[in-house]
Amino acid sequence: MGAISKEGLDIANKSREIVRNKIKEVLGDEIKFNEKEMGIIERVVHATADPEYAKLLVFKNNPIEEGIKAIKEGKPIVVDVNMIKAGIRYNNVYCFISHPDVYEIAKKEGITRAVASMRLAKDYIDGGVVVIGNSPTALFEVIRLIKEECIKPKLVVGVPVGFVQASESKEALRKVEIPSISTIGPKGGTPVAVAIINGIIAYAKDKRA
Repeated sequence: MGAISKEGLDIANKSREIVRNKIKEVLGDEIKFNEKEMGIIERVVHATADPEYAKLLVFKNNPIEEGIKAIKEGKPIVVDVNMIKAGIRYNNVYCFISHPDVYEIAKKEGITRAVASMRLAKDYIDGGVVVIGNSPTALFEVIRLIKEECIKPKLVVGVPVGFVQASESKEALRKVEIPSISTIGPKGGTPVAVAIINGIIAYAKDKRA
């Protein structure tokens, strides 16, 4: 996962072995994921040191394959916060949360900046990839854009963290037909979001997740 020295590679390989064993302990004989999905799960567990994610991640409508296609085509990735943008190993990434127009839209319409940022980004979202790890309201807005404005992202990674609206936003995402990766319950956040999308980017470059 980014290591290049022999020592680094040895540590990475040992870590992967531990992660795989932890995942097996959680899933037992119930493993129902394909090879690429397992690669993404391993990345998330590695990033969080939390093997419970093996039971929390939901893959809907071939999201990894759709994400790989989008990355190979150079499609934009729209994110909800700059922390996620900083962690993604891809050049075509956009975060509008600090854009001056977002402040004006949020103030004028009485909405969160996260919602305003998704509205401002809708031309990038349409046909692109969305990665949300922090803001449930941003995810709800993406869902609204899909339902009401016929915006069609190639993939939505929706893993906002928290106890207010986070679970509900992800449940709502799983009800739309857009390819998506989400988590069940309140867990998620920047490390999860970055691990997922970087795994897909690695697959697009013909590397292991």
